[in-house]
Amino acid sequence: MFYTYNLYSSDQLGFTNSYHIQSELPPHKFRAIMMEFRRGGNNDPQAFVKYMREHFPDSFRLFEYDDVVQYDADQENSVILSNLLDQNNQTI
Repeated sequence: MFYTYNLYSSDQLGFTNSYHIQSELPPHKFRAIMMEFRRGGNNDPQAFVKYMREHFPDSFRLFEYDDVVQYDADQENSVILSNLLDQNNQTI
């Protein structure tokens, strides 16, 4: 089974780059790997993509969305961004 992940680089929530990832790694494992990678002091998404390609070559690939999947992803991302902005506004 493949899972789909979206990885964004941002500067104060202004998205500068995005990666669409498909992997056999389940979400809890993918997040754990990402957290360990960041704990090492590296927050560069390109470096993370390179790391994943090197360590999981058979179950990791980047891809482009088609229009239908992109619409669904945009809807989900809009909800996530809205929640983040709401949390940010509540802490200010």
